[in-house]
Amino acid sequence: MDCENQQRRGKLYFRYGTMGSAKTALLLTTAYNFEERGMSYLCMKPFIDNREKDSVIRSRIGIERRCLWIYPESDMYKMLVDIFKSENLKEWILIDEAQFLSEVQVDQLARIVDDFGVNVMCYGLRTDFQSRLFDGSRRLFEIADTIDEIKSTCSCGRKTIINARIDRMGNVVTDGNQVEIGGNERYMAMCRRCWSRRRCERERSSELNFGDE
Repeated sequence: MDCENQQRRGKLYFRYGTMGSAKTALLLTTAYNFEERGMSYLCMKPFIDNREKDSVIRSRIGIERRCLWIYPESDMYKMLVDIFKSENLKEWILIDEAQFLSEVQVDQLARIVDDFGVNVMCYGLRTDFQSRLFDGSRRLFEIADTIDEIKSTCSCGRKTIINARIDRMGNVVTDGNQVEIGGNERYMAMCRRCWSRRRCERERSSELNFGDE
């Protein structure tokens, strides 16, 4: 770490929101703005979503940008230092789906910020379909310099905070693996009140069906 890097003041950012809150679109817009201003940046994304066959970050509205994959075993510190050596230091690192980072990888990103003065901006979900924090999100809440909520609205008009998992009939699902890739056909952002009501409706329906057997 040289004197120039010591003088740079980077930050670790976490921008979180529910599914459909335009997190990815905001990341891609930010990347475009950096490019327009001649600022150096790098886009990255955990390799969890196997629907993506090429290394791109793609939004629901159709815009996309090339990215580097982050694998579960990736050492973020070593990976970025190697990139800095071969391509020069980046001013900004933009990471999509940051909830899928491990706690160790978040700590490694924080070290990149502190050692090199690089800004790392992470975009992701706060909680899973059971309203539990993802490991990566939890660690970002613990150590990020700046935390921003990207707000979106439930169909009832309240703020969405739950990433509800739904089945083919539109019923709320309450059990299963934490990570299950899907889009609008599998997830729906809701406020806590609507989520709680639909869970109760599902439970009552299950009890009635059981009673008919």
